[in-house]
Amino acid sequence: MVRSSEKSASITIETLTQKRFEEARKIETDFMTTNKGFCFGICPYIWCPPTKEDFEDIYNSSPDRCSTYGLAIREADQLVVGVITLRQGGQKSRWDEQMIHKPDSKELYVDHIAVTKEARGMGVGTKLLLWAEEKAKERGATKLSLGVVNGNPAKRLYDRFGFEDTKTDCFISSCFVGRPHGQLGAIFMEKQVH
Repeated sequence: MVRSSEKSASITIETLTQKRFEEARKIETDFMTTNKGFCFGICPYIWCPPTKEDFEDIYNSSPDRCSTYGLAIREADQLVVGVITLRQGGQKSRWDEQMIHKPDSKELYVDHIAVTKEARGMGVGTKLLLWAEEKAKERGATKLSLGVVNGNPAKRLYDRFGFEDTKTDCFISSCFVGRPHGQLGAIFMEKQVH
């Protein structure tokens, strides 16, 4: 089992609430725009990030989606320093989420995991994954899954956490995000939850 770093002892994980919508959306947008992501492989993600209205629509209209969205909160100043968005089969989702991956009812898919620059390397990502694993157990899921773009250094975290490579995907990932880490394609990973 992976244990979170002592450095992250002052981080708590909370579920998304309406009062934190804008902070969560900002972290997602900052993460995607600073990592050279592309919308549909055509234009930089910074040109078309989710609007406040789009973000609020999915989470206001589906409280269940809020319950699978984790926020890493730094206790000292109550700032959000990381997010993890999860999706299970049967939950409301956007069309672009469905194109990337359509999870089944026994699967909790990690759509995004993002940690602010200043909080990286402090165990925040591990704490978010531990929260996701507990959330999967609560919801009766038997596995966690995610896609990771080739060249993404976060893959080391997923490997350490027990995710295993199951297949590669070049087309969909390249169409949606381009080459954010200088390489085309992505790897789909899964971890069994017991």
